[in-house]
Amino acid sequence: MLPAVAVIGVAGLVLRALGARGDPWLDEIWSLVQLEPLTSIDQIFWRINHDNNHFLNSIYLYLVGADASPLLQRGLSIALGVGAIVAAGAAARGRWAAVATSLLFAISYPMVHYGSEARGYAGLVLFTLLAVMFLERRLDERGSGVAFGAIVLLGFLSHLIMVETVAVLVAWAAWIVWRRTGSLGRVNVELGQIFAPAFLAVLPLAACMLIGSLLFGFRIGGVLPFSLHAFGQGYGGMIRYLFGVPDWIGDWVSIAAACGLVCVCAAIWRDRRASLYVIGIVGLPFIMAMARPPNSEFPRYFLVPATLMLLWAGELLGRGFAAGGKYRLFAAAAMAAILAGTTTLLLPFYEYGRGSYGAMVDRMTRDGAADYAANQEFRTVMTVDYFAKRLGRQASVVAMDKICDRHPSWLILEGSIDRQPQYVDLVPACRSAYERVDASTSWGLSGLAWTLYQRRD
Repeated sequence: MLPAVAVIGVAGLVLRALGARGDPWLDEIWSLVQLEPLTSIDQIFWRINHDNNHFLNSIYLYLVGADASPLLQRGLSIALGVGAIVAAGAAARGRWAAVATSLLFAISYPMVHYGSEARGYAGLVLFTLLAVMFLERRLDERGSGVAFGAIVLLGFLSHLIMVETVAVLVAWAAWIVWRRTGSLGRVNVELGQIFAPAFLAVLPLAACMLIGSLLFGFRIGGVLPFSLHAFGQGYGGMIRYLFGVPDWIGDWVSIAAACGLVCVCAAIWRDRRASLYVIGIVGLPFIMAMARPPNSEFPRYFLVPATLMLLWAGELLGRGFAAGGKYRLFAAAAMAAILAGTTTLLLPFYEYGRGSYGAMVDRMTRDGAADYAANQEFRTVMTVDYFAKRLGRQASVVAMDKICDRHPSWLILEGSIDRQPQYVDLVPACRSAYERVDASTSWGLSGLAWTLYQRRD
């Protein structure tokens, strides 16, 4: 089992290194911009106060610097992503399950994507897996409370979505203790004993965030209102990405199929881990839908149930392989289908990546300082400034309502490239006509689509 998982880990490293090529995109650049004014590393914990501040990733970026290569800037995520492959194999129950689970984590597109991006999601996946393992040891009265607390803290330092992991683990532990004792009082006592070290470990981080919020406030990058359609896009999209399910299978069909299979397996298996899968894959998203959180259309906010879903799928496939006969054939066919599906996702990701922005900024500024207008000023300006600074050049933005006065030489439109025209005549009376000269697209879970226009008048 160990040699197979090691080989799979190496393959996962290669896949993530390939995914780490290309330009940084907005959210990665945003992290670097937030770090720029800091004068000491401790300010990461109380001075930034932004939801794009993923603490471990910010510490790493602070140490390697804004001038490091994109591959180096993504190095921590690559390491944590490979660690998640090994942890998945260790968390699986049985030799076949270990191989199947580690392979799923190695090749699954969301795991490759977030394991090659300079943000905190790879750490969230790794420490969610480790938290499950360490909690099981605590439930068996073999594990260390300090170790479990350290894992939970590292999860929160990776991403605050770790709160979803903790909520699932608390519910799971409560269910197990209640099934064993039938006493709510005993449930409260044992939950306190199990989770008190984790609470104490996270308390200093919470205090830093609270103090920083009181001093400087807390900002959220963007808020999109909840809708069931958006929720379906987020969770259903994550499920399709996980297993390479084709687009013609709808989001809600994917959700219903996955949750239904999890419940069927739980009814058949009737073991301790089965209840974890039901709580994390079915229960957590249901509660999220009832709570109506914003930004539900983004699959990344479903990474906790996605992590548990891959763990469940690996165990299901492992049971099939271990059973032999026709069950092994079914498991092999399912794994082959997943491999084929994920390949169709990884290939366009490797081709288009998270977008190509540096070449556009280079084209704009190669003949000297450039001025430009944009339909999304905040995102575009941050990205252009980053690449202009790396090139040692200058590019200044012109507000859209100042185009008649300034006549900028360039125009950047964010949005679907296929929908952008060849020519743009923003204000006919100003005689500011622009011709499309370049375009950059991205594919998958991150990136911005840019179309570059040059003034022709």
